[in-house]
Amino acid sequence: MAKLNYLNVGCGTKFHKDWVNVDMDSKAPEVIQVNLIKGIPFPDNTFEVVYHSQVLEHIPKENAPFFIEECYRVLKPGGILRVVLPDLENIAKEYLKYLQQNIDNPTEESEANYDWMLLEMYDQTVRNVPGGHMAEFFKTPKMVNEKFVIDRIGRVGRDIREAYLSGKSDRSNLSKAFSSPTMFKKALRFGLIKVAKMLGLYSKATEVGSFRLGGEIHMWMYDRYSLGKLLRQCGFSSATVKSPSTSDIPNWDSYELDIREGNAVDPTSLFMEAKK
Repeated sequence: MAKLNYLNVGCGTKFHKDWVNVDMDSKAPEVIQVNLIKGIPFPDNTFEVVYHSQVLEHIPKENAPFFIEECYRVLKPGGILRVVLPDLENIAKEYLKYLQQNIDNPTEESEANYDWMLLEMYDQTVRNVPGGHMAEFFKTPKMVNEKFVIDRIGRVGRDIREAYLSGKSDRSNLSKAFSSPTMFKKALRFGLIKVAKMLGLYSKATEVGSFRLGGEIHMWMYDRYSLGKLLRQCGFSSATVKSPSTSDIPNWDSYELDIREGNAVDPTSLFMEAKK
């Protein structure tokens, strides 16, 4: 079957074989390895759809317009951009909800939910090691709010928790689960380490710095207002909030990118589409 004229940018392991899938690092024959730091390596007006999930938040705020403009450039007129990323509005509302509950009438579960919402808000921004404090949270033998956490982060959370309970989990696997498709990891992290070691300058500071430039850190967060504003500033129109299962992309559910086996992959994320 010929490839669809649909592009998945920074796809990681989340791709459909009939799409054009690109990432900085390819571990599957269906994924083309490209240098996305320089832009999206396709001609103007090429694709009917451009999709990226859990990618934009890993790009520094000052570089985000260039990335979105590249998405605009490679889309055909009338083409659709679909963006999926953590929803700052949702996280903030849940944080405030459990903050108030713990002030008024705390319970063991509400306190655990509050702790988790703080992790969602800050951990992937401030962590200096793979997995961060989220890794430690999942190691808790008795997670009193296990259902709450898994309902928020979807099948990834379920898989991580099951791996811990079975004794098959380690920090490297957790890091892969909590990090996005690795747009900058190969280009920056290993390059920095190699140069530092050659010069005899490798230190804890270098290690932390190379990790923080390695693709796992959230560089910015968005809500429906700020993401819609960014898309409009880059030329898009009709920015609309969607759900995991709703889309203007024909036959969306059949590709199983945001829904798999009837369940949302990233249930509390922000899903937005806009047109060129």
